[in-house]
Amino acid sequence: MIDLTKAVLPSSITAGGRQYKIKTWFKHWLCFLNEFRLPPEKRTFDFLFEGEIPEDKEEALRALAAFSRPENPLPRDSGGIRDKVPVLDYAVDSDMLYAAFMQCYGIDLVNGLDSDGTKLHWHKFLALCSSLKGTKLNDVMEARTYDENDKSTYDEARRKMRDAWTLDGLVPTAEEEAAEISFNASFA
Repeated sequence: MIDLTKAVLPSSITAGGRQYKIKTWFKHWLCFLNEFRLPPEKRTFDFLFEGEIPEDKEEALRALAAFSRPENPLPRDSGGIRDKVPVLDYAVDSDMLYAAFMQCYGIDLVNGLDSDGTKLHWHKFLALCSSLKGTKLNDVMEARTYDENDKSTYDEARRKMRDAWTLDGLVPTAEEEAAEISFNASFA
């Protein structure tokens, strides 16, 4: 999650009580994710470090993994199929991902530059990716999460979405939800 109160995005990790400068260009992080396709003995993550490399490789890997998936309190786990199946593979879906970024943001992922001409930071890439709308990639991701056993109505689906994205302290009580359903039914 991008912290808009900060002037810059993170560019280091902590391992063994020390800070280590890392590469933040999204292409490096796509390579990081591809390393997990390899057998463990063939994986290397040293390419992500600028300068000194931590001695404790396990702790460094945990810190890199945390950097690769920054915590975000929303959306909440809805318990649905979307929370259980992979919906995006950066390698397999690369053509659609490229087209989606071009369509929505005018960003050419081949050159990998942000709108200001700098290398696109991994956290910016994730934020932009999670907000893609109206693209073929979105259609494919939606198809991957189709649950034939889910017979919920449009209103039920919208309530689930609201619950997943409601800010803390604003989740409606069961009584409020029942009143809303009753109210909406009076207009049907």
